[in-house]
Amino acid sequence: MATAVANTEAREYWTARAAGWLEDQDALEIFGGAPGEAAIEALAPQPGERILDIGCGGGATSLALAGRVAPRGSVVGVDISPGMVAGAQARAAASGAGSVSFVVGDAQVEDLGAGAFQAAYSRFGVMFFADPVAAFANIHRCLAPAGRLSFCCWQGPASNEWMTLPTVVARGVLGMAPPQPDPGEPGPFSFADPGRIREILEGAGFQDVDVALHNDTVALSEGDVATRARVALRQGLVAELLKEVSDETRDQVVAALQEAMRSRMVGGVSDFSRGYLVVTARA
Repeated sequence: MATAVANTEAREYWTARAAGWLEDQDALEIFGGAPGEAAIEALAPQPGERILDIGCGGGATSLALAGRVAPRGSVVGVDISPGMVAGAQARAAASGAGSVSFVVGDAQVEDLGAGAFQAAYSRFGVMFFADPVAAFANIHRCLAPAGRLSFCCWQGPASNEWMTLPTVVARGVLGMAPPQPDPGEPGPFSFADPGRIREILEGAGFQDVDVALHNDTVALSEGDVATRARVALRQGLVAELLKEVSDETRDQVVAALQEAMRSRMVGGVSDFSRGYLVVTARA
């Protein structure tokens, strides 16, 4: 049973955006798929284990984990958004997977069962906690002795052009200055500092914390550029900026974004930097 929902803003944000996120989740795999797979490899799930998937979203990572712990293991996906959980349940039902289940809950305060899991995992689902030390302490409690933790999170804005370019372009069209994110505030870049990650996890009771930096590029084709521009209007900071603008202004942002992305094309491909961290620890 949950106590109080501590992450009220996160719950409202992801609940309002669940339908659009689920519709765009396959298009977003080009950015988040490889980091998520790297975090699964770092976790090294074993057949028969019970694993918690934190911020499971539409359920793709839960199903991937379920395949690794089959046939006797199981996966529980938890997400703060009821819409996300409904989407994950539908995806699991369509796949025929029987070893995965989903619950609506705030991992910062939800009673996940003391020592109930051999491992906990997250793909970009841990950067939005209002109190990250409390959240990871709660996750620590649900892990068996020597239980494992693995998650991926984003490096800073300068290492993630694929994410920051749409925001910079949109703010330029709107006549706004570039954003200055607060690294301590919940958000996509809140875990960009490895030192902060170690401090949070050790404060929550974890040990053997390891933070591995990964830097590569995401190559977008002409078709990917159009898709990315469309998705940018519906997700994240750009969606927030355009909530109350006119259709004409929205069209201007789309045109400017597509032009900015196509201007980087070489041989029909635009490359954008991607920087992420794969974090592991033990309870």
